[in-house]
Amino acid sequence: MEEYNSLESRISLYDKYYGFIENPDDFNFEYNPHRLIVKNYALRTKDRNSYYKYLDEYFSHFTKIELNNFDYEVRYIRQFDHAELLAWLSTNNVKVLESDISFEDPDAIFKMISVSNSESPTLYTLEGEDYILNRILPRDLIKSPNKTWINIKKI
Repeated sequence: MEEYNSLESRISLYDKYYGFIENPDDFNFEYNPHRLIVKNYALRTKDRNSYYKYLDEYFSHFTKIELNNFDYEVRYIRQFDHAELLAWLSTNNVKVLESDISFEDPDAIFKMISVSNSESPTLYTLEGEDYILNRILPRDLIKSPNKTWINIKKI
């Protein structure tokens, strides 16, 4: 994955892969890469207004409910260093994580995925198939030297 330094360059990079700017009707609300990138930025920077503007322009019928979701979710976003990440993964017995944008992106926000004790976590992984909504095992996340964004909400 190429490097990027701004929201605009990330949108441009992901658009080269998905074509969401030219073909917005190809993507529904939940799996829209453009929306996920803007929401990721807004959550990390606590910039509710940027997400509001995006929703108002592209998904106005979802604006009210999605901003309520944003206000709830933003309270759970934390950035962990390596030691904090290891402790959080262990304390919460995390078996699988899902990233909002590419799991290789240092700004990806991860959340826990529920996995039954009777099932293999590898059944839930979706690594590397796309730039968005990847599911990986904790061992793959702790390889990264970057600080890691986590949605700490318990499942």
